[in-house]
Amino acid sequence: MKGYTTISQDNAYRSLPDDLDDIGNSMGSIKFYSFGQNIKPLEGREHRKFADGANYDETITAIYNVVENADTNHLSIIITDLFESDSDWSNVTKQLKEKYFSQHLSVAIIGIKNPFKGEIFDVGLNAAKFDYDSGNDPAKYRPFYMFILGQDSEVKKFIQLWKNRYAKTNEVQYLVFSENLMDKVADLSNMEIKDSNNIFSDEQLSLPNQTLKEYDIDSLDEKSSLTASFNYSSATDGCNLDMNKLSPDIKVWVLKDGQWQESEQSGDIKCTFRSDESQEGNYLVSVNFTGEKTLTPNSINLIHIAIKPEDTGFILPDWIRAWNMDSSAVNMGQFDGSKTVNFLHIAESLKDSVLSTAQPSLVNMNLVIQTK
Repeated sequence: MKGYTTISQDNAYRSLPDDLDDIGNSMGSIKFYSFGQNIKPLEGREHRKFADGANYDETITAIYNVVENADTNHLSIIITDLFESDSDWSNVTKQLKEKYFSQHLSVAIIGIKNPFKGEIFDVGLNAAKFDYDSGNDPAKYRPFYMFILGQDSEVKKFIQLWKNRYAKTNEVQYLVFSENLMDKVADLSNMEIKDSNNIFSDEQLSLPNQTLKEYDIDSLDEKSSLTASFNYSSATDGCNLDMNKLSPDIKVWVLKDGQWQESEQSGDIKCTFRSDESQEGNYLVSVNFTGEKTLTPNSINLIHIAIKPEDTGFILPDWIRAWNMDSSAVNMGQFDGSKTVNFLHIAESLKDSVLSTAQPSLVNMNLVIQTK
């Protein structure tokens, strides 16, 4: 990381200690650590030394150790150039998946292009070393990254504070990996009911959770249908969605002895998802079922419909590919210090972890129906 400190013009990296100190203290309190092969606490104003290249004396940086020791009750920020071996990053991905995504926490990346002059270590299969000098040419600036780990609201609060503070001309990019695909998830508390047949709202149970909506049906042996609409706008700094690659996940539950249990009778529920041609940016979700084939008699039933992205429906932003250099290009003739080796692979592994563990949903519809 020493090379990020050597050129003064447009240098965001050298101002990081003070910027992070100010933002951290505005959110509560902040504690700094250095990490190389080991993690060391920095007392007082010691963190300001990292604006000075003379304080860099380690070539081994183990992000794995940092994630392993991170406290999920607090926001953690890791500063790195992301030059990790495949095996090291595989360990990091596994940790983030188990420690953060599976616990409904978020991981964000802020990438910042910065002037760089110095050595780049441990590149590629043969752990090569390269000298790189960007000079004062922004097109050649080398990216470094802030990884932000924690509660989704805190991660996004930090990003907003950083955006408000950061006024330099360097290119900066943002990406949040979260189970939240929109800033506000679409559910029956904020969707608009467009059409219904053989089903009507009936709030007899006075459910405390506003995302659960209670309905009754006129006839158990006739088809029931409900169509609701919502407006889609992607979560700020999140991945985009291919709206043609979304699939419904349908479950039916029945309340027994005060506990929801998955129903053995979940018959003929069908769900369709389509664009609302009458209003740009709006989408329609339609649910169709027959009560006697779907609902347990004399019980409180819950029909849950989630609209989720397929594996290829979660799209990384273009800047990830633009900043990526494939490991096959790592040789003296092709090495480009303005890019990060295997950055696309790193981002894709995080994307896959979110989809497989957090299982983000675009829509969550919960219909509670009491049968007699």
